[in-house]
Amino acid sequence: MLKRPRTQPFAQFLLAFSTLMILGTLAVIDLSRLTPLVMIGAGVILLNAVFMAFIWRVRPTKNTGWLAVIPLVDIVACIPIRDAGFDVLPTAGLLVIFPLGWLAFAFQIGTVVTGVVLTVLLPLTTLMRTDGEKTLADWVALGALPLTMALIALTIRIIARDLTSVRSHADSVSSRLTHALQSSGRDGAVLQALLDTTDDAVAVYDTEGHPVLLNAMAAEITGRADIGALAQETPLRAVFAADGVTPVRIGPDFVEAVRAGVFAAPRVLQFGEDPRRVLQLIVRPVIHDGEEIGIVAVAQDVTDLIHAVEVRDRFLSTVGHEFRTPLTVILGHADIALTREDGDQDRWTAVERSAERLLRLVERLIAAGHSSLDVESRSGVAHVGAVVKHAVREVTARAEERGIRIVVETLPDLSAQIAVRDLFSIVEELVRNAVEFTPEGGPAVVVSARAEGTDAVISIVDRGVGMSAGERLQAFDRFYRTPYARDHAVPGTGIGLSIAASLAEAYGGSVTLDAGGPDGTVATLRVPVQ
Repeated sequence: MLKRPRTQPFAQFLLAFSTLMILGTLAVIDLSRLTPLVMIGAGVILLNAVFMAFIWRVRPTKNTGWLAVIPLVDIVACIPIRDAGFDVLPTAGLLVIFPLGWLAFAFQIGTVVTGVVLTVLLPLTTLMRTDGEKTLADWVALGALPLTMALIALTIRIIARDLTSVRSHADSVSSRLTHALQSSGRDGAVLQALLDTTDDAVAVYDTEGHPVLLNAMAAEITGRADIGALAQETPLRAVFAADGVTPVRIGPDFVEAVRAGVFAAPRVLQFGEDPRRVLQLIVRPVIHDGEEIGIVAVAQDVTDLIHAVEVRDRFLSTVGHEFRTPLTVILGHADIALTREDGDQDRWTAVERSAERLLRLVERLIAAGHSSLDVESRSGVAHVGAVVKHAVREVTARAEERGIRIVVETLPDLSAQIAVRDLFSIVEELVRNAVEFTPEGGPAVVVSARAEGTDAVISIVDRGVGMSAGERLQAFDRFYRTPYARDHAVPGTGIGLSIAASLAEAYGGSVTLDAGGPDGTVATLRVPVQ
């Protein structure tokens, strides 16, 4: 329901628009019907619309009963318009519904009765202009319009009363919540003490976004950031987005965004100047018995966690680089040994293959220590069919151990804009995952490739245990392992898919996971063709 039904201009705007529409129609039908009296009536209605627009902008809150004069004058102004066009345009007689509905919705019953009585003037003017003796039927017809208008006004009145009751109930609930939180006595003191013991910032706001309860940490943050009401347009001090540069602002749209669930998932903010703290923020509405009774905001200080992640990443990068140097030396000597024909080629081939596999694992550790992968230095062109076959051969031994066949369908003659090593790493990771997540002796893993527009598309389809929608979303997070992988001790570090996706994106491609029917998963790699 409108908060200010008496000062709202919408009924007047609709009346003015309908009046202009009727005048335009009458002008087309018969221009002579637009008499001076008709134009005066229309002018009064339009002037009232302009006046109500001014009232809506000023927004008076007291002594607004006198505004009933506007719809009452509108009813009188509708008389010449109805008389001019009722015989050819019956809708001209309905204009009076707009001001009468406004009266019934927003004003006292006495004013509504006055408006209904004024509607008698509409048929009365027509009756008085007719010649001859007035019959009983004429007088009965005279009362039909005001009686109908009275019933319409009564209906609107009942609806308005119900809406007012609903709003009063909502306001009462909000008022009781605010009062209970502000004057709860001992229970409130216990709650405040409990909230103050946590390191997280906890703040409770009413439905309008005004603060009701803040613990010590929340009071410190809101004080330093100069946060008042959530709905108030406020530039926050010392609060930045996750990038640490973009200032954060709140305003009238913030509360609506909270209700829409925009802040239901954790958001990372940076707070303060020196030292700067990293906060993880969640803001959600509080619902009780289906009704919104407030808003709660919880901010967790994750600065130490962020620093720990940075330390971990530096450690992985450092260890990876330390391992890569000796592995490169081993690979170099293996390559030299393979050039000799001394009968040990099989042994050196096994050494080279194992060292290459270990080197790929080391590179994954190095990549896991960075937020993104820099692969520009390895840009190149790879023959899709040859690389896919090589990657499948690399996983075949593990597949045979588990009793799983790998079926390679016809591979088209395609060249992709990606380094051979990187394409191999991505395909091997996807095929290896398909094998590991298919039960021993399970259905075959199918590998295929095709051209699709400007992309080379490689698909790996398994009929294994499959993944839920939530698991597929998290699969590309670093170090994420599904519950199945943890429970069944599936080999892996949880970084392979993350690195594969980052590699593909670096070349303008993508890696996606989709459900493969009732069971299994479809992994799809897209990379630009040469």
